[in-house]
Parts: sequence; structure tokens; C-alpha cells
Amino acid sequence: MPTLSGRCLCGDVTFDIPSPARFDVCHCVDCRRWHGASPVGIDLTDVTLTSGASALKWYRSSPLAERGFCTTCGSSLFYRMAASPARWSCYLGALENVPPSIGLGSQHFERQRPVQYRVVSTP
Repeated sequence: MPTLSGRCLCGDVTFDIPSPARFDVCHCVDCRRWHGASPVGIDLTDVTLTSGASALKWYRSSPLAERGFCTTCGSSLFYRMAASPARWSCYLGALENVPPSIGLGSQHFERQRPVQYRVVSTP
């Protein structure tokens, strides 16, 4: 299976993931506050940290969820449910060279989506 590489802004945290078939968008208030917009994520069970494991920190953003970020530059990289710490979501913006074949899977919390946002899937 092909892999994709990702990294934080400063490059301290780097990782590889299996190339996914789809991405999801979350419009919940917590995700929008964390990103400054609705984040686009990929659900994963296999993330390989290739560097910077010591720079990756997890923040408990709610009783249900944790968010992973680089302690050097502050880039938000990952999301995981506290009850399923082995299942991560990776944010599409952290990935290098995302192939156009990866399409929109689903949108979460659409009722919380700001009216100015419109998600378009092109593949």
C-alpha cells in the first residue's frame, strides 16, 4: 500500500501513514477553535512517527478527545478519542503531496457548520 508523509510546520514531528481512500470534515466548535476553520481529517489505525516523538504532545480538549500537536511550532497534527487511543485522525493539511484521488467521505456536525463554509469534493 502506498504511504503519505506528513510533518508539522517546523519539521520536528514527521510521520508516515497508509494512503487513505477518503477524508472527513468536522464542523464542531471544538475542532474549528483548534484549527481556526473546519479541519479535514483522515481516520487511521497505523501512524508511524519517523521523527519528533518527544516533540509530539497530547492535549485533553474534552472528556472524550485528545489533540496532538508539535511543542516546538504548535502545529495541530492529530486527533484521537480518549477511549480509543490507538485510532488517530491525521489532518490533511499536514500531509505532503496528497493525491487527488482521495475524496470526501463524510462531514460531521453539519448543523454547526458556519454558513460561509462550503465543502467541495472533486475526485
